Amino acid sequence: MKILVTGSNGRIGSNLVRALIAQGHEVRGFVYPGDKKRVDRLKQYFPEAETVFGDLRNQDEVREAVRGVDAVYHLAAAFAGPFSHAEYVDINARGTCHLLEALREEGPRRFIYASTEAVYWRLDQPGRIFDAPITPDDASPLLRMPYFLTKWMGEELCNSYRAQYGIPATILRFATVIEPSEFLDEEGLPGRFMVNPAYDAHRQALGDRADGPPALFFARTTDGRPGKEHFVDIRDLVQALCLMLEREETIGQVYTAGGAALFRAEETLPYLAERYNLPIVEATLESGYYFEFDLTPLQALGYRPEHDFASICDACEAIRRGEEVGIIPTGERY
Repeated sequence: MKILVTGSNGRIGSNLVRALIAQGHEVRGFVYPGDKKRVDRLKQYFPEAETVFGDLRNQDEVREAVRGVDAVYHLAAAFAGPFSHAEYVDINARGTCHLLEALREEGPRRFIYASTEAVYWRLDQPGRIFDAPITPDDASPLLRMPYFLTKWMGEELCNSYRAQYGIPATILRFATVIEPSEFLDEEGLPGRFMVNPAYDAHRQALGDRADGPPALFFARTTDGRPGKEHFVDIRDLVQALCLMLEREETIGQVYTAGGAALFRAEETLPYLAERYNLPIVEATLESGYYFEFDLTPLQALGYRPEHDFASICDACEAIRRGEEVGIIPTGERY
């Protein structure tokens, strides 16, 4: 099968390309030439892959990229970059429309749209509190601009083009993705869960407790529950993405890709504290997190996430020793 991957030079795209080539597929990468830090990544790792340069905002360039392919993974998006709200709409919404229009002209092909857990976060609530596992039906009725809303606009385009024109689209919403080489900071500590990164956002709750030595941050919700968040290791996410192509029953469906990396403060933080010899600082947050995703629909397809936080730490440490662990370390998150 010949497959177009937009965003193929990114942290997720490059690892997906690796898996697709290993399965015997031909891959064409659609690469934004303005991404100067990673523009040659596909050529560096996969000289057999075809690279097409272009901008999602240019219909002609998109049409040329889609010509002759059997399936499209649409991963590229404006995210945490120096874009205006209008540019987010142009890239994330209109860019998705350009791809769907090109597919309509070419004839029906498989289209797998990378969406985000952000569609669940409510605009009118400061935290992310869900008593039951989150299902696709739990999407928020109002979404924050620009990224959250424009990714939802892409979903709606997929649904409409499938219903109206028969484009066989599938939507996969990603949990927050961890690429293991990024997990430890320059000091070799799990920066995502440390006090210092959290301090500026939660200064009132933490008070002066960030002035001490490096420490892990144990956050509770206002009703006293230990924080809970669902992440996905990039290796598990690639497994889920491949299933979207392999299983035809995914057409017209929406899935959420959480992984084995379910962060439970009362379990994960003591593990990290022992592994990296760190103290734990606790605070209660009005904007606390307490959620996990319902993986039942993905598991019914054969999805078996394997990489918890111990696996992520192991992989990160191995990468720093120069060992091969089956991951292309991106080095650049965005």
